[in-house]
Amino acid sequence: VIRDQYPDVVKRILIIDLDVHQGNGNAVLFEGRQDVVTFSINCDQNFFSKKEKSDLDVDLPVNCSDETYLSTLQFWLKQIDEKGGNYDFVFFQAGVDILEDDRLGRMSVSARGVQRRNTMVFDFCHRKGLPLVITMGGGYPKDDSNWAPILD
Repeated sequence: VIRDQYPDVVKRILIIDLDVHQGNGNAVLFEGRQDVVTFSINCDQNFFSKKEKSDLDVDLPVNCSDETYLSTLQFWLKQIDEKGGNYDFVFFQAGVDILEDDRLGRMSVSARGVQRRNTMVFDFCHRKGLPLVITMGGGYPKDDSNWAPILD
């Protein structure tokens, strides 16, 4: 919609999908389009539907830690910055199902790790002067009576 409403301003969009599951919906919707680039980091053994091909898919192992997750994200954001061309707008799917306290996510990223992930994406956009829309996703507590680990 934003491309249609503001074609003179928004010519190229980057979707950063950091939910634990692959961004297969975005991959299918924008397949073959040069004006939208899809980037997904996901758990390599956590697919609830058919895996699709994003422009950039990065699979991480079950029980992935902060160090692995954040160093991988840093590497790929740098690659996108240096080799990905120009963007006019970023959509960030900020999934919290990567948390170690998530019952479905199968990753082991701490709450502090999620905060650092978010800061890395914010800093990337800020450095490049890119407008950013953030959507939340995921988040399933191990104990249904205690949502604090997910909501905090």
